[in-house]
Amino acid sequence: MKRRDFLKASAAGLAAAALPATAGTAAPAAGEPGRRAVFLVPGYRTDLAAYRGAPVDRSPEMKRHFPKDFDAGGTLVTRIDEGDGTVRRALMPIFGHKITVSPDGRLAFWNSMNGLSLVSFDPATLEMGVYAQPRDGDHIGGGHAVFTPDGGLIVATERKMFGDPHADPRDQYGLITLRDPQTLRVVESYSSHGVAPHAIALFDDGRHVAVAHYGTMNLPRPNERPVISEPSLCVLELAGGRLVRKWTGDHPRREVRHLAVGGLDRIAAILTEEGSGEDMRARHRDHGGVYEPDLSVEEGYSYLPAPVRFFDAAAGTAGATSLAPDPMDMRQGQSMVYDPVHNQVIATFTSSHTVGVFDGASGALARLVRTGGLGLRYPRGVVLHPDGVHYVVSASWGGLFHFRRGDHGHVAARDRHDLFFDHSHLSVLAA
Repeated sequence: MKRRDFLKASAAGLAAAALPATAGTAAPAAGEPGRRAVFLVPGYRTDLAAYRGAPVDRSPEMKRHFPKDFDAGGTLVTRIDEGDGTVRRALMPIFGHKITVSPDGRLAFWNSMNGLSLVSFDPATLEMGVYAQPRDGDHIGGGHAVFTPDGGLIVATERKMFGDPHADPRDQYGLITLRDPQTLRVVESYSSHGVAPHAIALFDDGRHVAVAHYGTMNLPRPNERPVISEPSLCVLELAGGRLVRKWTGDHPRREVRHLAVGGLDRIAAILTEEGSGEDMRARHRDHGGVYEPDLSVEEGYSYLPAPVRFFDAAAGTAGATSLAPDPMDMRQGQSMVYDPVHNQVIATFTSSHTVGVFDGASGALARLVRTGGLGLRYPRGVVLHPDGVHYVVSASWGGLFHFRRGDHGHVAARDRHDLFFDHSHLSVLAA
């Protein structure tokens, strides 16, 4: 996600309003051979997506359900149904990052990224349900959320409103909010125990969550770097928020952004390091041949090589730090998923057009899939397909690419090439 998008999201002044909820799809059946999927993809560049001759973010028809005080362009959601082949789109009053779907597939929740809105909607019809705000005026959306296994609660990350970048990091700790799915009312909230919480994952025991924290203390202006303090990974008890484990990053410039969990003893986290354009030019001086610019970042920015780190919350230890033989293959780690059948973690690296596969036990890099030659440029989202056989990787601007779990072979015949208009994450449910 680009810094200009952070600024756009945080600048919007919003007010809460409620709209009627609607019915949804049938419950998914995971791991059923031949099962078809429904994909939900956010689209950031609403200024480039047109509807009836005008950008969608200026279309009164597309914005007909927007609250009057929402003066931003919103985010596009694209729904792709493998079952009947349909593609549907809707515009939502949110700067949304990752869509979260309830276990029964009947409700979708969208937490804003550094914004002041949260929405629920019907994943079948894309009709908006409830529009809400962060817990109080001192917080903004953290971008991610999870449902509890029974679907009874939404567990979302909220960041402290950015302030003094030189303040005590403890004064900038964010929140975990537990919300009622039907009303989005906050039922309980507690400290996330870190600065700028983002991705959150629920363990299979249903009792603990892992939370990735950027450690970002400020929202920088264009061509500035963020001030980072105490990037961390925390494991909390879901009931009450007691801190079980906390690891603070050992590199002052590397944010902890996204994660995947396979149990308390195997947690993988993507570390991300931003740099300047000159930083990247300096690294390329050691590589022969012609190379392309990174179109996923603004001019003056770059993503430097950064590893995937593994943690064991049961033992309280940090494990392997995995980096490719050529570190340039691991730039801008974006999404992660854990494959429990093959005990592997699959992660996308957007700036280097690669997908990394890591052993869930040792954390070692098991395979590197170079996706650029497959037509999969700037890979973003990754999800396990509900058929139990494949996983799917989404390209930033458009395209869903299918791979076999285990051997990671590309199944081109199943690919789709719909437009998404730039995004970060992919969500899936069974058709």
